[in-house]
Amino acid sequence: MTHFSKKMVVTSELEKDLIFQSLKKLKQPVNVTVDNIEYSGYIERYDTSSILLKMNSSIIGEIEGTRKVNFVFNNNYHYFTTEVRLQDEERIVLLFPQELSKNILRRHERVNVRGKIFMKFKIMIQAEKKEFENSSLLDERVISREVKKPRPAVDKILNGIKHLVSEFAQKFQVKVFKPGERLSFVEELIKETGKIFVIYNSYEDAIEDKRFYEDEILTVGSAYDFMISRGDPRQACEGKLIDMLQQLRNKRIFSECYVPMMLEGDAVGYIRLINDIDYHRSIKPSFAKRVAGYAGILVEALVKYDYFSLESGGEFDIPVVNVSAGGLLFTLDKENLKQYLITQTALRMSILFPHRQVEARGVIHRVIKETAEYGISFQEINQDDIKYIESFVRHEKKNR
Repeated sequence: MTHFSKKMVVTSELEKDLIFQSLKKLKQPVNVTVDNIEYSGYIERYDTSSILLKMNSSIIGEIEGTRKVNFVFNNNYHYFTTEVRLQDEERIVLLFPQELSKNILRRHERVNVRGKIFMKFKIMIQAEKKEFENSSLLDERVISREVKKPRPAVDKILNGIKHLVSEFAQKFQVKVFKPGERLSFVEELIKETGKIFVIYNSYEDAIEDKRFYEDEILTVGSAYDFMISRGDPRQACEGKLIDMLQQLRNKRIFSECYVPMMLEGDAVGYIRLINDIDYHRSIKPSFAKRVAGYAGILVEALVKYDYFSLESGGEFDIPVVNVSAGGLLFTLDKENLKQYLITQTALRMSILFPHRQVEARGVIHRVIKETAEYGISFQEINQDDIKYIESFVRHEKKNR
């Protein structure tokens, strides 16, 4: 059962300004209800007359009119009704409310369960990437918008990347590594190092470039150094690299580059760029670095189709700090996962209670970096599981 305390009303202009200023600064989600569906967005700007929200997803149905709006601020549930209009395909404008209603208590009772409940999760959807959001290039804006969708069009993203790289590369290929697949010498280097591999480029001799990119770029020279450092015989290293270069000459390749597709710190495939001798143009490290951003967008799109999955591990070893029927707070010490856990990242969770295992899907709405704690709001959960959690919370509170 949902629990509310007596409603309070906020009418002070100063208090409202402080609330919306904090929501904007912390990028806390603001939810707008359209046809009984809640859509989340973030405040881009506001003044005493209106609030501009950038929405996380497209809205189904007619948005304009009087709509209900809610958000959580300082652990209190706030809500109001206001006029809404569409500004563009990503943004809506809210008439600034004269008053806010709020409930002092949370919508659901919660209880501290540290040491009693543990979970594991799979990252379903990574939060949006902002690198190309306001780019001057149309194709960069297109693939950035597309990947935000719950089920992005992968072919549209691939075509966008193809158009973008055509400025500096003749050919564009994508490969995803398969389990147990036999990899080529170059593919093994990509998979093991996770670095961009640039072949046939003046970068080898450009001191300025090397100063900026040497930690991220692999060249023929640094590939040789890497192979030696892992204990490979010098003669074998030289032989592999010479054979690789001879094959490129035989294929009349002037310059090529392998950009790894990274997932959870591992290379799961690559984007390959090729220029032939007739084109006679090098692929610069700065171009390769930009393509690494495109590779990240492509990986995110494939994650949303379960082509890849980000796993926390097979054990219930992630401690839950507190829980309610509306969500939970968990803590994480796994460094390889933290980079993916930002607000609006969707998770599929298995939560291990003392006498029940609950399956749910939720979205990260709050990140406390100092303590590595993450607040989750449930989106999909069985009604019987909700009743069990409510009963569990009441039982725990009663026995304290």
